[in-house]
Amino acid sequence: MKKKYIILTKHAEERLKERKIHLEQIKRAIYDPSVNIPVWGKKKRVMKDFGNKMLDVIYIEKENNIILVTAVWLNRKDRFKDVENR
Repeated sequence: MKKKYIILTKHAEERLKERKIHLEQIKRAIYDPSVNIPVWGKKKRVMKDFGNKMLDVIYIEKENNIILVTAVWLNRKDRFKDVENR
């Protein structure tokens, strides 16, 4: 995927601050994910392994940019919990 400008929704901006997630970590997850997960509608979901935590990112890809919807850290026991039965 060609690198695009990342736009943060107000929700995403608040969550990144609250969850101590850096924009560079979001970029790594989007451009070099450990896992791509099929989701609903136009949204995309990726996960990136950062050692003892996994970053779960949901975004919408547009022609010229990416709109970050939300992101959350998952610990080892919660990784892939909701995708095991797919």
